[in-house]
Amino acid sequence: MNEADINWGFSEAGGGIDFPVWIADLTYTQQTVAADVMPNAIGGIATFTEKVIDVPEAIRLFKYPERLVEALNERGPPRVMGFSNYIWNFSLSLEFARVIKEHAPDTVIVFGGPNYPVVADEQETFLQRHRVIDFYVIKEGELAFARLLDALAADAMDVEKVKRRRISSVHAIGADGTPYLSDTIDRIRDLTEIPSPYASGRLDEFFDGVLLPIVQTNRGCPFGCTFCVEGVRYYNKVYRNSADKLAQEFDYIGDKMARLRESGGRNDLFIADSNFAMYRDDLDTCRELAKTREKYGWPECINVATGKNKKERVLEASKIIDGALRLSGSVQSLDETVLKNIKRDNISADALMGLALDANEIGANSYSEIILGLPGDSKEAHFKTVKTVMDAGFTNIYLFQLMLLPGTDMHTEASKREYGMTCRYRVLPRCYGHFEVLGQRIVAAEIEEICVANDTLSFDDYLACRKFHLIVTIFHNDGVFGSVLKLLRLRGVSVFRWMELLTEASVDGGLGRLFADFAEATKNELWDIREDLAAFVREPRTVENFIAGQLGNNLLFVHKTLAITQHVDQLVDLARVTLCQCMAEAGEDDAATMAFIDDALLYHQKRMSNLFADLDAAPEATLSFGIQAFEEAASPSAVADFAFDRPKTYAFVLEPSQRELIERYMGIYGDSTVGIGRILSKVHVRKLFRHPFTGDEHLGRESEQRYHIAGLQH
Repeated sequence: MNEADINWGFSEAGGGIDFPVWIADLTYTQQTVAADVMPNAIGGIATFTEKVIDVPEAIRLFKYPERLVEALNERGPPRVMGFSNYIWNFSLSLEFARVIKEHAPDTVIVFGGPNYPVVADEQETFLQRHRVIDFYVIKEGELAFARLLDALAADAMDVEKVKRRRISSVHAIGADGTPYLSDTIDRIRDLTEIPSPYASGRLDEFFDGVLLPIVQTNRGCPFGCTFCVEGVRYYNKVYRNSADKLAQEFDYIGDKMARLRESGGRNDLFIADSNFAMYRDDLDTCRELAKTREKYGWPECINVATGKNKKERVLEASKIIDGALRLSGSVQSLDETVLKNIKRDNISADALMGLALDANEIGANSYSEIILGLPGDSKEAHFKTVKTVMDAGFTNIYLFQLMLLPGTDMHTEASKREYGMTCRYRVLPRCYGHFEVLGQRIVAAEIEEICVANDTLSFDDYLACRKFHLIVTIFHNDGVFGSVLKLLRLRGVSVFRWMELLTEASVDGGLGRLFADFAEATKNELWDIREDLAAFVREPRTVENFIAGQLGNNLLFVHKTLAITQHVDQLVDLARVTLCQCMAEAGEDDAATMAFIDDALLYHQKRMSNLFADLDAAPEATLSFGIQAFEEAASPSAVADFAFDRPKTYAFVLEPSQRELIERYMGIYGDSTVGIGRILSKVHVRKLFRHPFTGDEHLGRESEQRYHIAGLQH
């Protein structure tokens, strides 16, 4: 359809505004940049608005709170101030809005985003509770926001008159308490109608080496999962951006990212699609990304949720981009009752399972996500799902608690009652801070609601599952003990059983204290009443303690970081003891196998030594087996095939590219426990492990590195 033929539904006066408009997609910054993606969504709202109505002054965009503070101090509040609303920035945005409204009561405050209830009664309660919000834009924001601005201009900024218009997808509460909850706007079917915020230069200021670019090749999801925002019917049809628009964006972004990488900036990409590589057009997108990788060396890796069906297409996409794509088989649960309860029974679990096996064959990194506490879940059902996924051979298994997200069907009070959910509140990791806004100090922290028990899962079982999650995160994920996992699978020994033995083992010393601290923190992070936690956040020094890392951490990643940076020797000892027990139970504890395991554990111990400190170190080990050759072999047979005629001594060193990657990410996230935990959650950790070289190889490698450095200096 020609653009001129589209009726966007604006006023007969011509759709122009004469007042300044700002939009902020805020993130916390004081511990680390919490939501570290560029503000592409509000960028699209700005470019679309400027396309369809006359906006004399370009809409200003903000990501960092400090920049918004500076602008407010320099110019004062704008006539219209918009805020994105996600689970990770709502309280921060609300505090900014409150201060702005107190300072300039005529400023129109507009919120929009998925962190908003789906039931009318709960929507009204939300708006009544947060009267500082003049208008709330629901669902897709581009057209609704532009129509709202157009109406404000047409009605001479008479907010109450505009509320009575009941603009589609714009909710409000009148001054007299009357709710105006309009119907939802029709979705934009051709996303190319939204001019690219990247190619137009609107996001140039956000290419700072810290934020990563995020693109959306299509919007919508055909699945109806009740725990997901896109599971509601409104988003069931999938609409796309054009290939030309995407190619233009990739080229523009690639050029800028290549320059940033040279100065220590990041080099990755986030694709916001819900099922990337499930559709035929996605393969063309991958081919375009492959061209960009060849031209600019970007993207180094791609963060994305790949398709839940069409396994063969997902695998083809991975091959096209040559390993930059992590393949996801996010089952959430494999229990039939749970799948029925969450309306996920139209997704092929068998295809997701097969994805891991095929990914291993082509050397791709794969992961699966599993959620604890879904309706109908139990300890037994949860463990069975983990075992099935583990047996399938996924590289990583990410284990989550059930977050009850506003904007999802599962968040409704009716859903909580139906499944007997026990809910608790906690502060979202990294999402806290304090700022000076127009002369006022604001304190904010984001609070999430999670399910810790239901009518089939007790709280004690929830805690037992969380302890198991830590073991899986440390010992299974990221190939920390990759050759051991491969050996267990080769011999038909259950990897899950090894995880069970690790969980049941008695551990003392520093590692024992770490496990005990995790268990205690898992209980202590939970609050019964949201208001009590909010009051605690506002107490003096509380937020400073969060920022310092004393409270509010991602417990799994922080404790994994501590384990592999401070307790490597104990990790290896615990692995050895439990592996002996596991192999003995299976009748696979012959002398040659156990000698191989000893070598494998020593190999992995040295590989993960000094990853974030003393990078020049070259720890040594004498091995009787070729562990690296075993790990890389497509179909290894007997361990005896990898035995050396005589032992070899190896030095474990970091390649120049590894040092560059580690230093680049420490420059972005820092070298604190929280920062390193963030790195471990972002990168393919296997890429960081030290490489083994024999004595002559090591000397040659040192010479090569000196030559490389001299060449750079020259």
